[in-house]
Amino acid sequence: MSLTREATDLNDFPARTEASACRSATLSRSASVLLRLCAAPEADLAADFAALSEDDWYDLVEQAIPKRVAALLDRALQRANCFALLPEECHDAMVHERRRLSMSAFGHMISLTDTISFLKSHDIPAIALKGARLAYRDYPDARLRPLRDLDLLVPADQAEQAQQLLISSGRYEIAPWAEFYGVEFGHQLPELVDRKHGISIEIHHRLNARDWAEEPHLVAMVFAQAEGFDVSGTTVLVPSMHANFLHLVEHATLHHMFENGPITLADLHFAAQTGKIDWPLLIAQANDMGLARALQLIAAVALAHGATWVPNTLLLHVPADLAGHLDVCTAAMLRDESLAEHASMLRGISLRKGQSPGWGAAIRAALTPAPLKLAGLLRVKGSNPLRWLAYPLWLFLRGKAYLAARRAEIEPGSAVQEVETLHWLRNG
Repeated sequence: MSLTREATDLNDFPARTEASACRSATLSRSASVLLRLCAAPEADLAADFAALSEDDWYDLVEQAIPKRVAALLDRALQRANCFALLPEECHDAMVHERRRLSMSAFGHMISLTDTISFLKSHDIPAIALKGARLAYRDYPDARLRPLRDLDLLVPADQAEQAQQLLISSGRYEIAPWAEFYGVEFGHQLPELVDRKHGISIEIHHRLNARDWAEEPHLVAMVFAQAEGFDVSGTTVLVPSMHANFLHLVEHATLHHMFENGPITLADLHFAAQTGKIDWPLLIAQANDMGLARALQLIAAVALAHGATWVPNTLLLHVPADLAGHLDVCTAAMLRDESLAEHASMLRGISLRKGQSPGWGAAIRAALTPAPLKLAGLLRVKGSNPLRWLAYPLWLFLRGKAYLAARRAEIEPGSAVQEVETLHWLRNG
């Protein structure tokens, strides 16, 4: 099968509809360029750049930087010889971001190798998740794949030991923004900060969504198929190509409902372009892990914006209603980060209560706090009965957050649509 078919060839995609055909017309020019830049990073975007107005350029740069794709935009501009088209302020912002990313990449590399070496010296194996493999093995240049933090997966029975050893070393400390919890909550321990380089580090004992029943299969796959490679003289373990690809798919869909942004489209592109994916096997693994619809949906989103990596077999047999979920996924992918927490809260209320996020649902949610959330406010263990002393504060904060979410500039009904997409993904 070919990984380089023309992206416009959608004849074998039976879910294509008139709505999906006019999708690009509903997006701003800057949003369309941003999505195409990520879905097809090797494409020549000279004509797209030439069509941008000054306002479009401001929008494009203001979206690219926080969504961590400014380096890809910089690369595309240089290759198309279009850097001169940028307004002066946009030009200066891009140059500044280029310098910042170079310094950040160096800091992350040193922090990664130092932390891996430290844990190894205490006989704790650590696997660097997602971004590390992408940056150092899949992307053509590590600087094109900025790392926000370092996610390190360790065996669950060694997670708290690893966390304490790092803190006791004096180089790492609990991040000021971190909550207080142990392995009984979530998939990671409270965030750490490398005091020397200011890099955020997360010790994971699982991978992701707590209600993803097939998660243990992927965790086992990550450990069993871990691959080692050299980073500045240190052997770093990362997931195999298949394990990382499946983790990227789950992370973007079930866990974040596409709010982690269009960088995932670029991640999948560069992973697929290595030619190391056995597509029939990957599709079978996705089926076994309950990720068949997630894989098809994210592939369809990528294809709609110019991706060339999607194999024909992946979209030959898609559910008839897949196309109805493309627009809501694209909107979520473009959402401003400042609104992501609000949207997540509204989705959470809808998911738990099975209805749209109205006042009744908010009140019922406010009366049933998660014990670990209460414990986190008092910085005690989740089993400590003293946690209930935090209930009044939790209730106040919950109400304040809900009102902020209702006032946020989120499309009416988008939370309900996103919940419908999540149910669709999980029930396939």
